[in-house]
Amino acid sequence: MFSELIISSGLDQKRAIRGLTEDEIEAVENGQGVQLPARYKAFLRECGRSAGLLCYDIHFFYPAIKRLKGMLQELIDEENVDFKIPNDAFIFAGYQGSQFHYFICGNDDPPTFRVFDNGVVEPGASSFTEYFHAAIGEYHRTFSSEFGKKLLEDW
Repeated sequence: MFSELIISSGLDQKRAIRGLTEDEIEAVENGQGVQLPARYKAFLRECGRSAGLLCYDIHFFYPAIKRLKGMLQELIDEENVDFKIPNDAFIFAGYQGSQFHYFICGNDDPPTFRVFDNGVVEPGASSFTEYFHAAIGEYHRTFSSEFGKKLLEDW
């Protein structure tokens, strides 16, 4: 399902779509101390290592995702940010150390949230699947634009 969406959107360029093994998925769970939801595990099996142009510019793939909870905790500690990471949270994306995306484990396809480097939390998508669809749309629009086409040529 996930890789098919990447391919059908034309984002399967420049990098192969590569998933994770069950052992690697277990390492991700151990790295953040959670039991991952079924839908996110399906994503990891299909494209947890790389997904073409999708999210190529953020910490979104293995092995970086193992360390994202620790990276967020370091930011919280260093900047004295007023945010406590929930124990059952899984941080699945990080952008330049200034914002992190997460969900709370315990649901097969949980809603997402975004926390900024100042501790402000915003609701994200109603599910990880919705987040994924929105990300595909955003990256597709980027690479369909003149700027995006030029970026691809220069890559």
